[in-house]
Amino acid sequence: MAQETAFALWLIPGGAPAARLEELIDALARETGGPAFAPHLTLLGGLRGDGGALAAKLGGLRGDGGALRPVALEARGPATGSTRHQCVFLDVTPSEPLAALRRAAEAALGANANEAPFRPHVSLVYGELPAARREELAADPRVLALAHEVCRADRLELWAVEGQTERWRCVERVTLERR
Repeated sequence: MAQETAFALWLIPGGAPAARLEELIDALARETGGPAFAPHLTLLGGLRGDGGALAAKLGGLRGDGGALRPVALEARGPATGSTRHQCVFLDVTPSEPLAALRRAAEAALGANANEAPFRPHVSLVYGELPAARREELAADPRVLALAHEVCRADRLELWAVEGQTERWRCVERVTLERR
């Protein structure tokens, strides 16, 4: 029997906005001593199971109208949180296409989203920083420059998220089809 591990389903932004996000995440990781990570919006977290089985289910993912489409992600300003993975982030405007993609992913993966209410966001800093430092980073001009960015997410990735962030790995990718 395959070993069960922890997974998360990420929605991956593309294009120039994603490159700017990646540069900023890398810079802030160096400055804070935290880990660098790929820009993403966690569509589903807390998944447990066998990576191969989850990847196979993800490959069959379909939306209400058949093929899944890219989703626009509109940042609506920086925010801070009190958890390691929501230290400093960009809130993302909830939208029906984003909610529909989440519902389709839940159905395909047999996930029960019994975690905290869905708050779409793109993390910029992982860590356990003092509140004043988190607020300082959220007010950084480089962060504010991305605060109202709109980017297109055109890919889903299933990540094994067991252990240290540096050990996380992508186990499956699904491209969202363009119209």
